[in-house]
Amino acid sequence: MKNRHSLFQLIMTFCLLFPSLYAQADAFDTSLLGENSRWAIDASARVSRNTQSKNNANVFALGLDVHKVFSGSNRDIGTLVFQPYLVKLNNVKSPSFYFDDEDDTELTWRIANFNYTALTQGKLNIRLGHFEIPYGLEYQVDTNGTLRQLTFGDRGIKADWGLSVNGIFPFLEYEIALTRGSGNEISSTHNPHIFSGRIGTPSQKNLTGGLSWFYGDVLTGAGVTERKKLGIDASYFLYQWQFMFESSIGQTAGNNTRNSFAEVSWMNAKEQLKSYLQIGYQDIEQIDQTDSASYWVAGVQWQNTNGLDISAQYKHKLNASPTLNTDPNLSIQLRYRL
Repeated sequence: MKNRHSLFQLIMTFCLLFPSLYAQADAFDTSLLGENSRWAIDASARVSRNTQSKNNANVFALGLDVHKVFSGSNRDIGTLVFQPYLVKLNNVKSPSFYFDDEDDTELTWRIANFNYTALTQGKLNIRLGHFEIPYGLEYQVDTNGTLRQLTFGDRGIKADWGLSVNGIFPFLEYEIALTRGSGNEISSTHNPHIFSGRIGTPSQKNLTGGLSWFYGDVLTGAGVTERKKLGIDASYFLYQWQFMFESSIGQTAGNNTRNSFAEVSWMNAKEQLKSYLQIGYQDIEQIDQTDSASYWVAGVQWQNTNGLDISAQYKHKLNASPTLNTDPNLSIQLRYRL
């Protein structure tokens, strides 16, 4: 197991510090992090059952979520987001390649970057570190640590180490990134790299749309896979309802691909209960055939103001092929943020 000694030190340090952190939580933000900051200890336990193979799997996560805005005398300088998580797998089939096996424990990074915003009042910012790939709906919605996921599986990577320029204008938002292509760890093995970006309408509007691109070699357990994507996305809020759509064309390892995704979600007036229904489709053109797969997902999430989050989700396979498969899964997750 990689980094066994450092992971043990991290666990022991957390156990020693937790009582004092809990006792001084109210003063911790301002005394250590200063003003314009927030932090949370995030713990979750997830159980999933593959309803086809009858396999049960568990994922446990414990992490720190720090958000800090640095300010000068008359303007903000930048924003730091720091989210290291210790993740333990138990009988997880085909885990991400940076896990040694289906029962491994690793230190992972969700988000860990600094976005420098002092150049032009937010119109041209520079982000450095580990951040979500700017592409499609996934870029606009924070799904880290939740059962609900959108479309990052089409690209084989959710977040990466690198550099981006980003900004907000009255009529558009944008982010353009050059990243390592190795995901959780900074690795030059096989020389992966990704050039990606999204340009869209302001995200605070009820109706939004965007154009995204993704080009590069993504590191996997078997080497690198060349991926090219060009996609469009749209989102519309109507009272307590949200409608989202994304579609893309491209290539994976030289084979033409098409992907489509749609979601309808509803949230109650107190924004504590959310339900959603998704449908997805993908196909890939092989030498002498076209393989396709499709699925639907139904989920519900409830969270209270004290940090407790309970969610459940079922994924149903509509059709699949030898080269494109999607496992039917029933998942339940309990999460608590202190």
